[in-house]
Amino acid sequence: MSMSFRAVTRAGLVGGAALLAAVLTTTSASAASAELAYSCDYGVGATEGTGDATAQWDSSIGEGVVTQMGRDVSIDPFAGTITLPEGFTQALRDAGIDEVDGQRPAATGDARGLLLTLVDGSDEEYPVELSFQTFSVPAEGPLVITIGGEGGSVFPAGVGTNTLVASDFVLSVGTGDQGPEAGMSCTLTDEGDISIDTFEATAAPTPTATATATATASETATPERPDVVQTDFADDSHSSAAPLLLGGSAAGAVVALMARGVRRGATRRH
Repeated sequence: MSMSFRAVTRAGLVGGAALLAAVLTTTSASAASAELAYSCDYGVGATEGTGDATAQWDSSIGEGVVTQMGRDVSIDPFAGTITLPEGFTQALRDAGIDEVDGQRPAATGDARGLLLTLVDGSDEEYPVELSFQTFSVPAEGPLVITIGGEGGSVFPAGVGTNTLVASDFVLSVGTGDQGPEAGMSCTLTDEGDISIDTFEATAAPTPTATATATATASETATPERPDVVQTDFADDSHSSAAPLLLGGSAAGAVVALMARGVRRGATRRH
């Protein structure tokens, strides 16, 4: 991507420094997040800058959702609205870009962006892959895009009320076949309520112990130890942003690089 590796790496390392400094308050389970404040490092071709953005996120978690510990809750379909930094929008105008596109490219299927979410009280990160339709770049004023997302499921952090919270995001913006590469890495700076949705979790049933009348031969015999082979396909379906290492494209590479920096910052909980 045209943003220098220096700028991209710097943004990744500092991304999340203010990640979850907000004090959480309980909100309605069916409500979207507040309009959250972000600081973004962006690039459009050779133009780089830093500017403020806002975003509002919502998941499919409805009011009154109750699950058991150890069971997941779907957050799909995920949605959001982002007001992009004014400097980024002006850079698009200066480059002669009339429209931006955030659909997955047919050639690669790469996600256009990634938002990290967490369940408060847990160290688990849940990445949401982002995409958006075509939007016209306004002649003046802010560029606001509506986001769709795919995040799968989240797990409760404990018995009682669980809060899904927002974190940092990265975004790659399509500018046409002949247009410059463009994108941004945005750090959550909001110091207010960063919750998206809430759900309840109950304790899992306690298994009933079953008494064994007699020991079996297998309980006393020396067990055979199978060979253990480490593969590259260990199940880690909801704890890594690695799936966004997509096809080696510029957009996928930037998203993956920034996600690694964001994930490091995500452990800095309040």
